[in-house]
Amino acid sequence: MHTGSVPIRSSNRPRKRLLVHLSQAVETLALTKAPRTHVVPLKRSLDGSLKLQSFDVTSREFDHFENLSNALHRLDKGTYGRCIFCGASIETDVLARTPWATECRECGDQESQP
Repeated sequence: MHTGSVPIRSSNRPRKRLLVHLSQAVETLALTKAPRTHVVPLKRSLDGSLKLQSFDVTSREFDHFENLSNALHRLDKGTYGRCIFCGASIETDVLARTPWATECRECGDQESQP
């Protein structure tokens, strides 16, 4: 029975590609920006502190991280590779070029027309 989702056995490859993109984006961020460090003391029965690092990101960088995160979420839900507008399969070449793509070529073409 076809449910319109990506079979679990084939989701490993897109997941790997998305995680590689995420890793590269984090590495680029770490190489180009200085992290902000926050030390949070641990309370009660825990002794010590927790060191957190964060980076200031541009809206474009934030959008890229969000797109990757959303694509990984769609993989978990079984909707990865499906157009969010019409539900059709997103073309293989589109996903190969942009693994976080959310729309098929036809819906993307319609959206870009005035």
